[in-house]
Amino acid sequence: MAAREPQYRWLDPAIYQSFMGRWSELLAPKFLALTGLPPGARVLDVACGTGVLSKALADNGHSVIGIDVSEGFLEGARQLRSHPSITYQIGDIRKMTFPDGGFDAAVSTLALDVLPETDQVVAEMKRVVRRGGVVASAVHQFLGGLPANDLLIHTASVFDAEIRELRSIRAGRPRFWPGGQAAMWRAAGLVDVVEIPFVIDCEYPSFADFWGTFTSGMASFSPRLMALSDHVRIQIQEHVREGYLLGRPDGPRSFPMIVRAVRGTVPT
Repeated sequence: MAAREPQYRWLDPAIYQSFMGRWSELLAPKFLALTGLPPGARVLDVACGTGVLSKALADNGHSVIGIDVSEGFLEGARQLRSHPSITYQIGDIRKMTFPDGGFDAAVSTLALDVLPETDQVVAEMKRVVRRGGVVASAVHQFLGGLPANDLLIHTASVFDAEIRELRSIRAGRPRFWPGGQAAMWRAAGLVDVVEIPFVIDCEYPSFADFWGTFTSGMASFSPRLMALSDHVRIQIQEHVREGYLLGRPDGPRSFPMIVRAVRGTVPT
């Protein structure tokens, strides 16, 4: 079967907050420290989603434009994370209309790893940043870096061939393995490239919260999981529940999430 890119459905900001936004909020300060932006920088937040990173940037004194293709997410960003120093706008990040060198930095978190045209987006990020400016990204390490997701997708793969294929597609992209982003940055002509891992502790209060996170429709495998027969899905749920509980009472569980961040500069 031919490989294909994972398909994600970014529409509902409330569902995204439960699925990933709450962890994005923990990532933002770590990522900003890596970028090392000068005070008052003019920053483009690429695929800004619900505005988590844009708001963190603005709170740190930067002027921000957040661009995303999802009007639903942008509306959520305007409602939940408005700031006088942020402008949210809809747009195609593969072909942005901003002039060359118009920003001090272009940044993106948890986005490039779910896009098929990654090289094109990175080239655009570099184009819109001035000489000596910063281009930075942070993405999931899908291979071995998401134990919470893996508990469910490895279990479901035993029952369904399509989910097995989605698992291979999701994890089998070497450019998002360790060192992969750094290689992309250098290939794009960026210099002084540094890539480092961050660990985010994902705290789930209960199994119901954990299960609901992955059945909400946001994960790449969620639509297929929910399309399975009730009989099969209930079997998967029970096996995953056993893996979550580990013989202990239901309650909070912590799963680490590895995010790999890269920073480079536009040559002077």
